[in-house]
Amino acid sequence: MEENRCIICGKILHDPLAVYCAECEYELKRVRLEDDESLEEWMSKMANENLGTVQTDLDHIKMLDNWL
Repeated sequence: MEENRCIICGKILHDPLAVYCAECEYELKRVRLEDDESLEEWMSKMANENLGTVQTDLDHIKMLDNWL
């Protein structure tokens, strides 16, 4: 069974229907003040911090050429 991960930070999710972890969902929904970093800046920071955390195995995925 493949594990479900947050699409922003890569944390393992226990709910098979979830897309975001609780922390990322909070950050997406919260009101941002003028002195807060923007949502885009926060997402970029999360992507850079967690770069390489989520390993994907692309060997078993067929190339698009196989489908055309």
